[in-house]
Amino acid sequence: MSFIPNKDLFIVTSALKTGIGVIDEQTRLQQTVEGLQSLRKYAPGAIILFVDASSRPVDEATMMLLSKYCDRSISFYGDEDLMTLANAGLKSQAEVVLLFKTLNIIKQHPELQKMMAGVRRVFKLSGRTNMLDGYDPKEYDDLYGKYVFKKRIPSWLPPQKQAESGCDHLYITRMYSFCVSLFDNYLNSLPQIYQTINYHGVDTEHAHFGCIDKNYVVEFDNLYCEGVLAGNGQTERY
Repeated sequence: MSFIPNKDLFIVTSALKTGIGVIDEQTRLQQTVEGLQSLRKYAPGAIILFVDASSRPVDEATMMLLSKYCDRSISFYGDEDLMTLANAGLKSQAEVVLLFKTLNIIKQHPELQKMMAGVRRVFKLSGRTNMLDGYDPKEYDDLYGKYVFKKRIPSWLPPQKQAESGCDHLYITRMYSFCVSLFDNYLNSLPQIYQTINYHGVDTEHAHFGCIDKNYVVEFDNLYCEGVLAGNGQTERY
């Protein structure tokens, strides 16, 4: 009998200590813990990889607290590329580089490679995101070879910029996923996404729409999660 991967991997991206946004560090930590707890509740069988790109050191007690809810964690504190982008306030570029580095580590680290053997689907979930009633892992059962994004949103960019960038819509990037068979496809798309952000001055959400092959995309009306916007502290439901 052949082995069929049946686990979901959630890569939870975080910046516990950052100068960007209006939310203080204690609140960020509390919201991060609550988000991880909700993920454990609604996706109890999932593997959680917590990835933090703080611009200042995170103390050991905090990481111990978070480790209760995660299977693995990676700290990128001190990473020169990410620190440079964070200090320049280039949030979209930093997020893309963080994902690129994380996926490469997963490919190269023996323990993480072993972990991936049972994974069917990879989710990217922003830290401080709460899963909600209605989330059902079974909705992803028959989506081999597919990305899943929340239904595309029309762009608010000027028409000329939309035409030049090829980004006339955007995909929410707080939560999305891809079949493990698309791991390299997504990894290879990230440099193109980064270049689109840099060259056309769009955000990562527009660039994801512009660069991901729509033949591989399924769009859901609801993802059943909500998150706090760092810029203004408001909560949005997706």
